[in-house]
Amino acid sequence: MGTSNPFNGGNNRNPLVPDWVGGPGLGPPPPGAPAPGAPGAAAAGNPGNGNPGGASPGGGNPGAAPPGGGNPGGAGEGDAPVPNRFQSARTNFFKFAKSGGGGGGEGRGGGTNRNLRRSVRSFVGKSSGGARRATQRMAAERSATASLGRILSTAGTAGIQETVRRLGFAQLAALPVRDIYAALVDVICEPGGELDESFAREAYIKALAEISEARADLERPSPETTVSFLASFITNAIQNRLLNAVGNKVVAIPRDVASVQNVEQQINDYIRGKVNDAMTEAGEDFPVERIVSAIDDIYERSVVLLEGPDQEGPNLGADDDFEAEAHEEIA
Repeated sequence: MGTSNPFNGGNNRNPLVPDWVGGPGLGPPPPGAPAPGAPGAAAAGNPGNGNPGGASPGGGNPGAAPPGGGNPGGAGEGDAPVPNRFQSARTNFFKFAKSGGGGGGEGRGGGTNRNLRRSVRSFVGKSSGGARRATQRMAAERSATASLGRILSTAGTAGIQETVRRLGFAQLAALPVRDIYAALVDVICEPGGELDESFAREAYIKALAEISEARADLERPSPETTVSFLASFITNAIQNRLLNAVGNKVVAIPRDVASVQNVEQQINDYIRGKVNDAMTEAGEDFPVERIVSAIDDIYERSVVLLEGPDQEGPNLGADDDFEAEAHEEIA
């Protein structure tokens, strides 16, 4: 008999960015524009995390977290909790999911649902404390995406078999190409039981499935394949955060399976569009020596675009039949 309780999303008592979040802080933005993340390389190999201690593509260890763990202010200086910061995002997400992806002023296939846009904006702006804090909070995902970028960059010229040999995993070179990438999950993503690490791992596995379904050449990935793989990873990482914080009932609320699928597809399409825009703005160039700062920049650009200005007027609140459960904040 199981004893675990279901996870009901983010907790208002938690700080916006806990003091234990690893990864380098994002530098101050220039006036009028978001700044890319501070440049840097991944840390050296750690024998305890399943990564090789030898050289990796582009220097550093693809599986290791960036140096300078903790927030810029140091340990014990995480942001204070913000009361009721999830309520607006959850209210709008509930209405979006309850409609099965329709409604909100737009029908199926008629553009992004208004309630979805409002939910995402509130998730970034209020629930997460703004685009920069939301990006900082995704330290595990940013580190993993940069690790994948290094591997794809090297595989693009040397091939994935030679790349895993350089990583110290010669035994993987005999596997089918997709299986090689699947086996690299512990190299690309930090192993561990924390929720943040699980977000990164799930985002990577989903992205691998998507790029494989598209029959892209992963043995020697082209720049276009690299961009598509990384965009899928970033999209799934942001979607995981959104659903975990405000959309934990996405499977239970819609009327039927088709509605669930439509809801999930609309979320993914909306986020992927913003990620694609951010990658275009960033130039879609991933030099190995700048892969960390490039990935941090794309994450922040994506989240800034998702936050966006609200030009649709005030949120009128819940409908009359909106269930009290959707308003309930987790104490």
